[in-house]
Amino acid sequence: MQNARGFVLSLIVALLATLAQCRYVQSRETALLYDSEPLPTLVATRDIPPHVRLDETMVVRKDVPRTWQQPKALTKVDDVIGQITSVPIFAGEQVVATKLVTADDAGLAYYVPTGTRAIALGVDVFNAVGGHIKAGNHVDILGNFDFGSGEKSDLRTVTIMQDVQVLSVVDDIGTITARQVRSLPPEGVEAAPEEAPPTPSETLMTSATITVAVAPDAAQRLAMAQELGRLTLVLRSLWESEGKMELAPATVQSTLGMPEQVRYRSRPSYRLIEGG
Repeated sequence: MQNARGFVLSLIVALLATLAQCRYVQSRETALLYDSEPLPTLVATRDIPPHVRLDETMVVRKDVPRTWQQPKALTKVDDVIGQITSVPIFAGEQVVATKLVTADDAGLAYYVPTGTRAIALGVDVFNAVGGHIKAGNHVDILGNFDFGSGEKSDLRTVTIMQDVQVLSVVDDIGTITARQVRSLPPEGVEAAPEEAPPTPSETLMTSATITVAVAPDAAQRLAMAQELGRLTLVLRSLWESEGKMELAPATVQSTLGMPEQVRYRSRPSYRLIEGG
């Protein structure tokens, strides 16, 4: 009888051990299958330096085992089109979101052409074509200076630079920024009325800035010109070919056809009386 009980007990223990082993093997198999599951992942097709806007030719979609997929790895080509690399990405490397930024995040520096510098010019609605200058336009920069000495004036208007690219007007760089993106309300809910954008004159009526891209040495000249006189921006046509033309400075005599005027000495706004 004891042998029969021992045999049954041994059989039960063996059965439990077998079940436990089967469950362990099954759990390991499930974990291995999960880790080795192929997931679509974007991989760079070539070395991509920083500050490059990505397109569909720079990435390819490959299946990568789940355990090898990096955190924040992107899976759709549409997710990278238009994004900008913040650090180098090498050929065969997975494209992850932490290495990309949008043009809005990159800021104005992304739009400054190579070899140029961005410099802001102080303007208002009166010397900036009534506020109709937009980012991406090209302008000529005029300066009004007085070359006279003593009481004799020598007013001249000189075209300092021609065909200069406008990078931004105040804080508008010509693209939709994150703060301009709107979300749609649920169906059946009326959307709040959109605020009317400011008119050009409202934007530049007070002192504002227009940022342009010029060569480094030209940036020095513009900085000096702003200190010496008043600058005026002249808008170029979109249909005009690039290039410059020779222009003679405009003087009082050439503009009005009369001799240059002598400076007017204004009287003091008060009168001092001394004595009793």
